[in-house]
Amino acid sequence: MISKHLMIAVNWYGPYWDLDEVRAEARANWNHGLYMCIGMRPYQRKVSMQYIGIGGAVHTRMTHDHHKLREVTRERAIWLGDIATAEPSGKRLKATKTTLDYAEWVHARFMQLPLNEKKTKKLPSRSVTVLNRWFKTDYETLRKNRPHPDWPDLIDYPDHDMPARMIWFGGRQQYFHAPDYARPEPAVLPSKRVRVSIEVAEQEASED
Repeated sequence: MISKHLMIAVNWYGPYWDLDEVRAEARANWNHGLYMCIGMRPYQRKVSMQYIGIGGAVHTRMTHDHHKLREVTRERAIWLGDIATAEPSGKRLKATKTTLDYAEWVHARFMQLPLNEKKTKKLPSRSVTVLNRWFKTDYETLRKNRPHPDWPDLIDYPDHDMPARMIWFGGRQQYFHAPDYARPEPAVLPSKRVRVSIEVAEQEASED
């Protein structure tokens, strides 16, 4: 029998290009939250998804000496993520909110974010689905295009012996089949059709 499933919706707001700006915004309007960093590290030629983190007081993470954010030196953009679904009942699994922890975990694990370490190695300890939505910094305007072509609308991890999926609304999907996705690096090479979809999405994102 499939274990009780956790469904998490995350509203993301951004981009913020300056750490001082996003720290001030988070201090004024945020408490618990997620943050996603996109950009380029030294010697990289293409903007990519880099790191996801969580914080009980998320503004304290927005510092220039952050051990991961400081590695993203060019075109760094920060997105703040707010959980839009209720906290599950029962005993807390960790000091941070359960929903924050699992939202971070499935992103880091299935996207294999290069600056995340711990949560890229093991599968989540329960079944979970994360739905992403993106808004502009006015907190009202829904963005037409995703912040980066590799950032999926949906990450679905139903159970250890069932296929997991990353889904980009519009037709693109990436499957992870059991038991292969239990490997530390579960990513698979995209097909030619998917690569074309990525190129189209990148063009749309540049026009947004």
